[in-house]
Amino acid sequence: MTIQVFGHKSPDTDSTGSPLIWAWYLSEIKGTPAQAKLLGEPNTEAAFMLERWNLEKPAIIGGVEAGAPCVIVDTNNPAELPDTINEADVQAIIDHHALVGGLKTKGPIDITIKPLACTATIMYDLMGDDAAKMPDAIKGAALSCILSDTLAFRSPTTAQEDRDIAASIAAELSVDMATYAEQIF
Repeated sequence: MTIQVFGHKSPDTDSTGSPLIWAWYLSEIKGTPAQAKLLGEPNTEAAFMLERWNLEKPAIIGGVEAGAPCVIVDTNNPAELPDTINEADVQAIIDHHALVGGLKTKGPIDITIKPLACTATIMYDLMGDDAAKMPDAIKGAALSCILSDTLAFRSPTTAQEDRDIAASIAAELSVDMATYAEQIF
């Protein structure tokens, strides 16, 4: 069964881009069928990212079926997820927010929560050497997520790892981060 990867109900850049990044990684690198999904219409910045990198907007879902395998990204708060989330087969959570609690899973899951400004930064780190295999569009999504969530590195939550990964991706894509950040915002 295909794993659904989604973020929170108000899709900003990170909760739109990170499902695309992780679904790519699961499908193309790990050989596990996965699809990015959204829990609402993406905001203006996220829509810009999709258009700029020629990424197809993930399907918007209203809920998740009982037993359906899923990975939650960019949130761990049940209030930001479908009402039926505790009936789904949550297999992993990748997030950078404070732990909220209240999710119930069918069994042990893989949870990665790090004090970084962006979920895409965490994913890049989790991929290790496989991150180099990302196609340009997925790299563009990752860069967009990092620049958006760090407010172009002005957010107090920005970590050096966010800066370093964004700089590396921007160099690979030949993108000037300051100019691109202006376009995003």
